[in-house]
Amino acid sequence: MDSRGKVALVTGISRGMGRQMALRLARHGVNIVGVARTVDRSESPWPGTLKEAEAEIRALGVEVMPVKCDLLVRQDVERLCRTALDRFGRVDFVVNNARYVGPELFDPFVQFEIDSWEKHMRADLLAPVIIAKLCLPGMIERKGGIIMNVTASVAHHDVPGMPGGGGGLCAAYPTMKAALDRFTVALAKEARPHGVAVIALDPGATLNERFEQEIKQTGTHGLDMSIFHPLWVPAAACEYLCCGCPDPMRYSGQVVVAKDLCRVLNLE
Repeated sequence: MDSRGKVALVTGISRGMGRQMALRLARHGVNIVGVARTVDRSESPWPGTLKEAEAEIRALGVEVMPVKCDLLVRQDVERLCRTALDRFGRVDFVVNNARYVGPELFDPFVQFEIDSWEKHMRADLLAPVIIAKLCLPGMIERKGGIIMNVTASVAHHDVPGMPGGGGGLCAAYPTMKAALDRFTVALAKEARPHGVAVIALDPGATLNERFEQEIKQTGTHGLDMSIFHPLWVPAAACEYLCCGCPDPMRYSGQVVVAKDLCRVLNLE
């Protein structure tokens, strides 16, 4: 597949999976609309910034448009999509990767504030819905495109080695990911006649920079660290589905498990 000149909107590129996914796509000549909240190091205690990701992507010879956006704010998300479409006139790949991560990630339900539920809902579910709604019409017009929603195994079952009574981590996170999976299935049915694939990508337990730092600061919270794999696993799966797969429609409406896809296709 020749992906040169296409455009990908990737959320959460300042660090972790989003950054690695964007870099993988850029190596295929895909222009990147990179989305994050952290622009400078002074804005976050965690490693990675939008500026650093922009420089790394730009060095690969593609166009990159960095956009500071808070996915908790509907107007920010809508403005993000309008800005991307105004700049490039198209979005071929959407990678809804970013999610809300708060200090109460492991809290039991009775201690979990309703305000935090709302934040998870806005970032983990509503933001992907808004981005899909605004980017899908252009894909339909061009009769092609991919909307990829990053999900999680805990959406539907407990994961061995994960703490918490809500299916792993707090109850809000798996609840939103389960809703995102159902949205993926529903939207895939509508988009299929137009040649647009809507795919849920399960990255599995992935060790990223922020999580490594959190573990050093607060411990593992009972996590079995042996279940984690490196960032390249979901990044390679994203790369294949967007730029290497001869028929992305075969995966539309499905939850694709990154480590299984990498193993079967020998991706790396």
